[in-house]
Amino acid sequence: MNQKLTVFIEYKVKPGIIEQYEHQMQNVLVELKKDGAGNISWLKALDQDALYVESFDVGSRDSYQSLKQLRLSESHPVYGPLEKFISGGMAKLHCWAFEKKGE
Repeated sequence: MNQKLTVFIEYKVKPGIIEQYEHQMQNVLVELKKDGAGNISWLKALDQDALYVESFDVGSRDSYQSLKQLRLSESHPVYGPLEKFISGGMAKLHCWAFEKKGE
């Protein structure tokens, strides 16, 4: 059974390279759409310096698992370059999926 899931990805960006990270994120947002993500948001925290959150919807658990694996791949041509911008590297990229409960 397919169901829409909302995915949240959270991480901190290294100080001093935020501008380069934000430039790379333009490519990431395009790639997410190509990989089937919808309703994409990209947010920066106001009260935690250099903390970013991405959110988007996928159509199934399989889609979530597949996209999560791609996002954590250091060898992916678009997602992989984020490794050098994230404090602690890909090991500090946190990814969760949620299913909607109730209206």
